[in-house]
Amino acid sequence: MLAMETPRAYMHTFKTAILDPSTDPDGWSFEKYRQMFLDRLHLIPFFRYKYCPSPLGINHPMWLDDPDFNIDYHIRHVALPEPRDHRALCKFMESVYAYQLDRSRPLWINWVVEGLEGGKVASVTLLHHAYVDGSGASWALNQIYQEEPGKSPENVPGWRPEAYPSWGRRLWWALRDIPGVLFGNMPKVATGLVKKAAFERKIRQSGKPPHPTAAMMRKTPLNRVVSPGRTYVCESLPLQDFKAIGKAFSVTLNDVFISCAAGAVRKYLLEKQYDADDHPLIAGTPFAAKRPPGSEGMGNYTTLDFCWLPSHIEDPLERLRASHESALEMKEHLRASVEAGADFNSVMQLLPPWLIRFIRHSIYRKGGKVGFFGNLGLSNVPGPRKPLYLGNYRMDNWYSMGPVVDGTTLNLTLWSYCDKVNLCILADSNVLPDGWRLFNDFAHELQTLLSLIPSTTDNAGEQQ
Repeated sequence: MLAMETPRAYMHTFKTAILDPSTDPDGWSFEKYRQMFLDRLHLIPFFRYKYCPSPLGINHPMWLDDPDFNIDYHIRHVALPEPRDHRALCKFMESVYAYQLDRSRPLWINWVVEGLEGGKVASVTLLHHAYVDGSGASWALNQIYQEEPGKSPENVPGWRPEAYPSWGRRLWWALRDIPGVLFGNMPKVATGLVKKAAFERKIRQSGKPPHPTAAMMRKTPLNRVVSPGRTYVCESLPLQDFKAIGKAFSVTLNDVFISCAAGAVRKYLLEKQYDADDHPLIAGTPFAAKRPPGSEGMGNYTTLDFCWLPSHIEDPLERLRASHESALEMKEHLRASVEAGADFNSVMQLLPPWLIRFIRHSIYRKGGKVGFFGNLGLSNVPGPRKPLYLGNYRMDNWYSMGPVVDGTTLNLTLWSYCDKVNLCILADSNVLPDGWRLFNDFAHELQTLLSLIPSTTDNAGEQQ
């Protein structure tokens, strides 16, 4: 994630909590919020870690304590601009997303945004994706927020940063760890790649469509080099709508997500005078890989696979069935890749930062004809089913969003919270100037599938 970053491709994520201070008898206080955040920092150690490159770039970078850690640099206090509605919040968020995090400090900033409708407050956090993946972010979320209101950490320890190591010591660490990085991964990955190739050859011989890869993607209006600007929107959709569609057509919530995303993107392509009927797109989908014991709150162990996005299919039900088959095929391929030890995460462990930068530069030179993550990114993360609290402040809602990169300038993320499904859309602002149009098209696809659910009547004449 660090090596993929450029001054235009920001590899941080959004983590946004909407807090309701009315659940606290004392009401809202920024100073109280700041203190509660401070009291929980020891539960999330990486919030005090800063990036340190390996000397001469010979190994992966390191995380080291920031001896100059300053909480007031990281927590910013602002008021939401007029008209102070949800769209104004999204506009604020898209502006701060296009903010390069300073690598001389821990790679996160928390914007506390007051003045939301109903007296609510937004806690908007930019967090570099190199720290944690989706499951790691969920773990960190549960360190700050609790299911029980009013709960606070006991015996908050003092913090003393470890002495910052010299250049020579860091060089020794890098050299010392190289054999473990290479020989701990290379034999497994080499054997796994052979097994993976055999599995994919078996798929081809069966007559089934080939498994999609990033190299197979065709360039569309979505695929170009990213500019510095971003478009960001997020809003809730009813969880029961997804469940109703899933039950009626024997598909999963994720199948519904893929189908609605395909329908919305199809409309976007048609508006751009692109022949959407010509071929399906390829969507990069992250998954949480197995984490080593004791690493719950640190490290990005995301693995990645690809699925066919049936944006070439006009009929909504046919598109839903194709989405179901596409998701099943992707899960089967991912399972085989992980079992073989040749999934995306395993391979990335072997690549030094300079090689990742070379791949990134090659994508840039091709102008987006190749995307590291396919035509677009799709992510579906199950969130907390019960409401969470920061002290007595109830979390009313939660949004999360991953990055976009050269070649892959659109990312749709679905993150559930309680009885809500929150759709977040991030795109290059030159590719998608108005994110609400795509959101509304997604919602329209959802309503279309709902309207196609067959009505059944029991013996008493009541609709089921």
